[in-house]
Amino acid sequence: MTKRWLLLALPPLVFLAAAFVLVQLFMDLDEDGVDRKAAERLTLYRQTILGEYQKYRYLPYMIARDPRATSALATGRPDETANRFLQEMADNSGADLLYVMNRDGTTLAASNWRDELSLVGRNYAFRPYFKSAIEGEEGQFFAIGATLGEPGLFLSRPTPVSGTPTGVAVVKVDMRPLEAAWAEGGETVFASDENGVIFLSSRAEWRYRTLAELPSEVRETIDTTRQYATQELDPVSDQPVSRSKLLTIDGNVFRHNAADVGLLGWTLHFLVPLEETRKSVLPIWTVAIALCLVYAIILLVLRGRRLRKTSVQLRQESADLKELNSRLVGEIQERRRVERELLEAQRGLARSNRLAAVGEMSAAVVHELSQPLAALRMFVAGTRKFLDKGDTTTAVENLEEIDSIQLRMASLTQELKRFARPGESRIEKIDLRESVKAAEKITRPRFEETGVVLKLDLPGTDLDVETAPLRVEQILVNLLRNGADAAAGEDDGFVRLEASLAGNEIVLRISDNGPGIPDDLMERIFDPFFSTKTSSGGMGLGLAISMRLADDLGGSLSVSANTPKGAVFELKLPAVDSDTLRADLSLDLENEAAE
Repeated sequence: MTKRWLLLALPPLVFLAAAFVLVQLFMDLDEDGVDRKAAERLTLYRQTILGEYQKYRYLPYMIARDPRATSALATGRPDETANRFLQEMADNSGADLLYVMNRDGTTLAASNWRDELSLVGRNYAFRPYFKSAIEGEEGQFFAIGATLGEPGLFLSRPTPVSGTPTGVAVVKVDMRPLEAAWAEGGETVFASDENGVIFLSSRAEWRYRTLAELPSEVRETIDTTRQYATQELDPVSDQPVSRSKLLTIDGNVFRHNAADVGLLGWTLHFLVPLEETRKSVLPIWTVAIALCLVYAIILLVLRGRRLRKTSVQLRQESADLKELNSRLVGEIQERRRVERELLEAQRGLARSNRLAAVGEMSAAVVHELSQPLAALRMFVAGTRKFLDKGDTTTAVENLEEIDSIQLRMASLTQELKRFARPGESRIEKIDLRESVKAAEKITRPRFEETGVVLKLDLPGTDLDVETAPLRVEQILVNLLRNGADAAAGEDDGFVRLEASLAGNEIVLRISDNGPGIPDDLMERIFDPFFSTKTSSGGMGLGLAISMRLADDLGGSLSVSANTPKGAVFELKLPAVDSDTLRADLSLDLENEAAE
């Protein structure tokens, strides 16, 4: 079935793959075409700018050489003859402004001397074009006029043209007609200066914005020269505009080409909307999708014919299905009869399980009481000896221990009663260190008998848990006694019990330096009636019961190898003090008893 669907899907995949290849090919062709057109247009615009520059480049040189224009420099004050001459030169040449400044940067003659905002008497020594010319060099600078507020290209020459300059001749060229021609052509073109400021643009909203965020020292220089007056000079894009082929400006993506205007230090940028470079994409995908739709329609027609044939076959098979249905009704009735018999068998099995639980509980009672009874025997024998010696003080202490043990045996039988009756197990908030000390007291005779040293490593802070304290003590007594038995054959046998708080858990580690547990028996160590003791007479229930108790308390019990030898049992109990934990533990104990 899968293979058939793959074969049916193959033609559309071929159509789409071919469309993808064609799209990539035509996109490359379209992009190449756009780049060629951009290179041609950039060359044309570059030559236009340079032509405009060359057209007026000679004019400040001629003014600097003409005594009629520079006569005011000799007198050091404005001269009407010089003003009239500059006005006539501006009218004949088409220049926006012509003016002459003295060595201090003060304008002594200007072509707009009759206007209200005349340049005569104003000082422009802060402009870079003045500084270049007064140092004997040719100056050029695009800026917004400091007086008239109109942008233009300023060209300057020193006067006299040779020797020590006594003044500066300046021509201002209005570049706005060139900018208007770009806009009328419907193309996206702009020019940026050496600092990345856009000063000419076919889109007015991009004018006096920057290709990238300007460094503070560049902004300071622009402010000092008042090149762009009070313009904000905000970046035109969130990303710095480089010479990469794709640019995103104001949310629109463009194909980008650039060219340098060498003599002026400007850069021309030509942008084409990205969708214009992908004109062939839509037709190709349209044809590919149309072919896929035609193919799908053909498949649907063929499938309709097949479904009609199948419908006829289904009507013919309807009678057979009715007969089969009647047979199924009979089989269902037979199944219900078998289910009733199975239910009776399950009830019998439940009764058998209850009998097995009684047997396991009896074994647990024997196992759990054997350890306190052994301790009692030890304390009774010791008491007799101390009485024979007349040491009544120690005998009284032993009697107190015997009383404590019998109280524990009574508590244990009461706990087993709770185990058999739901709702009688008690959850308390305790300091786990007290349970450790109680377990140590019960197992002390066993350690004295075997000669094994018990080492307790308890923290100085409380280990508060909400749990069933007697069940915790049962687990610890089993583990400590097993550790004492394991290390009994060692010359320097010891058992170490360490307690610590790890996150939301309290961890009790009981380690010994006995022979350890073989790797092949590690997984069976918690199985009921399994024991590694060969001569102690153990029934193999201690660890199984401890594992079950740990699970009931919401914790875990695990074993691993000790280093360099022996075994480590790790008991983890939750240290969360919450009503939810208390309810969960109570529910687990009740469920355990109900089983």
